[in-house]
Amino acid sequence: MMLGDVSLSDQSIKMNREELLVLVKQKDDIENELNELGNELKSQGDIGMTGELVDREGYPRNDIDLVRVRQARQRIICLQNDHKALMKQIEAGLIQIHENSSNNSSNTTDSTATISSQTTLLNKEPFLRVDIVSNESPAQIAGLQVGDLICRIGTIRKDNFRTMQDVASLVNNSENRTITLLIQRSNTKEQQTVSLTPKKWSGNGLLGCKLTPLN
Repeated sequence: MMLGDVSLSDQSIKMNREELLVLVKQKDDIENELNELGNELKSQGDIGMTGELVDREGYPRNDIDLVRVRQARQRIICLQNDHKALMKQIEAGLIQIHENSSNNSSNTTDSTATISSQTTLLNKEPFLRVDIVSNESPAQIAGLQVGDLICRIGTIRKDNFRTMQDVASLVNNSENRTITLLIQRSNTKEQQTVSLTPKKWSGNGLLGCKLTPLN
């Protein structure tokens, strides 16, 4: 399922609710496969996307399956590009359907359902809280603050979040690669995006912050 070649000019084409749901299903399938590929890399000595494939002497490592690691990494890169293109199409489709429904005052039921669908699909409800941010950590450099609420981290949102292991896998597989967070400040309902790059630093972990699931 290659979506990277889909032109964003397709946004001008009228999209109905059924077509939008097909795109959402494709998005969910991509996220599930990304999670599986992340687990695959974790099983290969937790090598992630940037771990060395050769030993200190420059020979191919014999403790991992090099072919599977290369294939998983390449597939992840392709899927991340596909996911980005899909999200743009979905958001454009949601706006379009919402506008069409608003212009049709006689179809109140469909309009209400569309607005509800829009809210659910965008899923901007927080599910994590930032409890600790260490000085000079990647989290602090990115602008995270204690009390911030996380509505999305990478591809993980409230509707597909299961355990903190999901977040840990995402972070480990994104070492030295920028991930986007949608956050909500503790003293306001205003939301904003933050770019965070998990990486090794002088402290513990790759982020330097403590995230706690909301009840």
